[in-house]
Amino acid sequence: MQILWDKYYDECHGVIYVVDGNDKERLNESRELFENMISNQYISGIPVLICGNKTDLSDCMSVREIKSVFQPHGHLIGRRDFLTIATSGLHGTNVKDAISWLVETLKKNSIIRPPKSFTS
Repeated sequence: MQILWDKYYDECHGVIYVVDGNDKERLNESRELFENMISNQYISGIPVLICGNKTDLSDCMSVREIKSVFQPHGHLIGRRDFLTIATSGLHGTNVKDAISWLVETLKKNSIIRPPKSFTS
């Protein structure tokens, strides 16, 4: 299974990682998956967008709470472009801002990691 992810990461230009901000019970599982992903050699320097989703719910974790869970992985995040933003997929809250940030970051990062050309 790791080989499949290696191929995906080798060809990607950015990562969107969505955290269910209302599922505190699975947050440690999410942290472990994030650690596995962010430590992959093929995405070194690749921009990462973390969306703390479900901000429309009253019990949802704040961005500060979500950041504190992923903070121990700061050394793996390194100097790459990185944003954590509160979103609501249901209401569209901050979704456009998050995607706009990623698009601008990808444009800037294309000098370092240009798109690969594929032949059919």
